[in-house]
Amino acid sequence: MTTAAMGAVGRPLVGARTMLRTEATLMVRSPALIVWVAILPITAAVVLGAIPAVRAPSKDLDGASWFSVYQPILIMFSMVMLAVQVLPDVITRYREMGILKRLRTTPASPVTLLGVQMVLAFAIETVVMVVMVVVPAGFGASMPRNGVGFVIAYLFGTVCMLSIGLLLASSFANPKVAGAVGTVAFFVMQFFAGLWIPRTRMPDWMRHISDATPSGSAVGSLTRAVGGQWPELLHLGVLAAWAVVLGVIAVRTFRWE
Repeated sequence: MTTAAMGAVGRPLVGARTMLRTEATLMVRSPALIVWVAILPITAAVVLGAIPAVRAPSKDLDGASWFSVYQPILIMFSMVMLAVQVLPDVITRYREMGILKRLRTTPASPVTLLGVQMVLAFAIETVVMVVMVVVPAGFGASMPRNGVGFVIAYLFGTVCMLSIGLLLASSFANPKVAGAVGTVAFFVMQFFAGLWIPRTRMPDWMRHISDATPSGSAVGSLTRAVGGQWPELLHLGVLAAWAVVLGVIAVRTFRWE
């Protein structure tokens, strides 16, 4: 490879590293990120894990504990909040302020910009997830019985949720509109994730619909891993399909202005 070619490849990589450092600094200053993505779900998981009655098996949940049911839901709460509220808000504000228009003149590409945002959000969410799993265990809550299955379910679920966030970020120029659509998406996804009606207590027809949604499949996969089983291929397939389709659409519909 010639020196010129190597330089052409290197410039986008250097730009991506610089962009990653800058975006990390800006994102950790976001109040929504700190409160809704980190503090609230972590606190809820720790409190639930510290209550013996919540950790005990329940007949209403077919022998599962309320903690084992709601831990995946709380992880999904944080994941969805980051994906459909924080991530689109950052990029749409950049578009509204003309920052993306200026970035267009640099070696940065839509793939680079969206990739940096996805990597950063994934790193933040992974830290939050680890805290939500490890800290409650210090108060007597159980760790996921199938650790490998849990990691697989988490990876599929997180990538899928972030793909939804990138699609919202790519599709709207106004942060208020993106925020409104993200809010609606958040509540719909939390419903099918089982926040108000746990999936184990949903009617069969409702659970089938939940299985076809990203949040329902993600919680279903995580819940099975928490209980010691492997995630269902159906759930992983649904998550992979949503992630690929939405990710491709996000890149193709991305607008700098």
